[in-house]
Amino acid sequence: MNSRTKLSVISTAEGALRKLKKAQISVFNCKKEGAKLIFEVKDKDTQKAFAIFDKPCYNITVIKKSRKLSFLSLVALRAGMVAGALAFIAAAVAANSFVLKIEVCGSGSYLEPEVRKIIYDEGAGEFKPFASFNTPVATGRILALPQVTFCNIEKHGSVLIVDVQVDEEHYGSADQRPLISDCDGVVKNIVAVCGTAAVNAGDSVKKGDTLIYAHTLAGEEVISCLAAGFAEIECTGRSEYFAQAESDESLKEAYSSVLIGEESIIKRSHSVKPTEGGVLYQIEYVYLRKLSINLS
Repeated sequence: MNSRTKLSVISTAEGALRKLKKAQISVFNCKKEGAKLIFEVKDKDTQKAFAIFDKPCYNITVIKKSRKLSFLSLVALRAGMVAGALAFIAAAVAANSFVLKIEVCGSGSYLEPEVRKIIYDEGAGEFKPFASFNTPVATGRILALPQVTFCNIEKHGSVLIVDVQVDEEHYGSADQRPLISDCDGVVKNIVAVCGTAAVNAGDSVKKGDTLIYAHTLAGEEVISCLAAGFAEIECTGRSEYFAQAESDESLKEAYSSVLIGEESIIKRSHSVKPTEGGVLYQIEYVYLRKLSINLS
């Protein structure tokens, strides 16, 4: 029997799931679709879900209502059977209150090391009680991983099953290498979504240095995984520009000659030296180079 209602809300996954967790509403089958988060809640929680997203900016709607069946007459006629069933369920719940195994499946299973790290961070683990696991926060964090479009976490008996699906356009095309610097400079910012940052802001790096490792830590164990994230590196450069004469227009052309693709020039200075047939502008500049890997 389907006793869940499917809802859609315009919100970030992490923001919506945080609100639902605070209201003690269980969610199932979360899926991102553009700016929408599609999810299911139990019938009894539908009105509560609408109440916490009552502001116009959220635009919450019902996608599919559940089928409701009446059990009142069955319960009245077979009270003994129901009582026995409830006793059996209570015993089964008590026996299966611990997680004995974690399985990561779906097209995003290649992200298993990072998914497991999130699961462990949020309180779950082999031989740990399921009650200590923060399911909504873990779901939101997994949905924030590169190319992930769907995540559902459910406990079947003593097995915690994490279904992770990724964008088919990117499936199988992820770069398995670490993020490597292609320039010399000083790290201004480093963000590792997956993997482990190899440097900190303020560190000096050389061309060829590793910025984000393709591995992560699960407890004390080092596990290979996808490297995903970005780094911003402050670099310096120097160039020369010849002009027939020194002028404002020549200086403008000299500065324009050092524009480098999409890099951001932070500051620049120049000096002018006479040379045969004109002048030579010597330009020194500082720019911010952004390097990324496995970010959609």
